Parts: sequence; structure tokens; C-alpha cells
Amino acid sequence: MVRVIAGSAGGLKLKTIDDIRTRPTLDRVKESMFSMLQPYLSGKTVLDLFAGSGSLGIEALSRGAAYCLFNDADRRCAELIRQNLEHTHLTGSTEVTAEKYGALLERLGRGGGAGDPRRFGLILLDPPYGANYYEDVILSVTRYGLFDPDCVIMCEHSRESELPAAIGAFGAVKSRGYGTVGLTMYTVRGEQQNGRVEA
Repeated sequence: MVRVIAGSAGGLKLKTIDDIRTRPTLDRVKESMFSMLQPYLSGKTVLDLFAGSGSLGIEALSRGAAYCLFNDADRRCAELIRQNLEHTHLTGSTEVTAEKYGALLERLGRGGGAGDPRRFGLILLDPPYGANYYEDVILSVTRYGLFDPDCVIMCEHSRESELPAAIGAFGAVKSRGYGTVGLTMYTVRGEQQNGRVEA
């Protein structure tokens, strides 16, 4: 069972797809993730790039984020996200797309054709384990200027996969492990504290 843990939609259950490629974030991992993110959530514009059921972006909205763009290349997931947003009454400031991540980031970098790039204050990355998209995504975010000066990127990954201390404009500031799952949080490098990762 996947549920929203806290905030305006706290306790509500979310629909998921029964597919080995779609891996819902465990409650204890999500709880820890959002404990790390809580100081950064209020009023944020969020990008949930490999959204699956939308669980992470919905949690962010429930806890005070202002807007979330959900994307998953699987159109079944995109439809499921829309259903979960309706169920949690969080459809307001949201957008749901079903694009390959590279094409989406490039389009956002062009401002969707409107000029300036779209900018995000929180980016959630939970791609399929083993896909190793993290560096490519963060380098693209840097290249296209898709981040606010105080942007935070949260990566959920296999604990066996240690992510680099610095990627593009971002440096790792926190790292946690829970069973087979790892969490690594990045901020814009100028804000990195002493250049060290907090374990």
C-alpha cells in the first residue's frame, strides 16, 4: 500500500501500477526523504521527473509545495498520476506529461517555446534502479538552467550505487541509507557547507 504520509492529503491511499519497472518508495524511506526536504518545501516549484504513481510529487504538494510538474514516459503512469491527484484534491497547480526525460528537459530549457527556461526549486529523481540517469539529468538541468539559486535535488537510488560528490552546478550535501535504498541530496554548489557530504 502506498499512501500520503503527512500534510493536507495525509493518510490517503494512492493507486499504483503492478509492474516490476515501477517501484513505489517505501513509507520509511519517503518519511526520511521528506524529513530531509521539509525545510525546503514551502512554496517550491517541483519537478517529479520519473514520477511513477506520483507519490513523491504528491507528498511534496501535500506538505506545502506550490506547484509540481509530474513526468513519466509510460502513459499508463501519467493517467494514474491524474487519478491520484484527483483523489488527493491536489490537481490545482500541477501539470502531467508523458515524455522521455531528455526531450522534456530540452523543451523546458527552451521555456516550452516561450523563451526563458522553466526553473525549479526542488527536483525529485527516482528512475528505475540500474538505469543510472542521475548524472545525465543533473548535467542537463545545469546546461539548460532549469534550477533556482536555492534548488535542491533529491535522488533515490540503489544503496550499492554511490553517486558523485559533485555533478554540474550541484554538490551532494546529505546521504542516507535504508536497507537496499540510498538517498542523496544535492544543492547548488555555492551553498554547499564546507564541501562535505553529511552522512
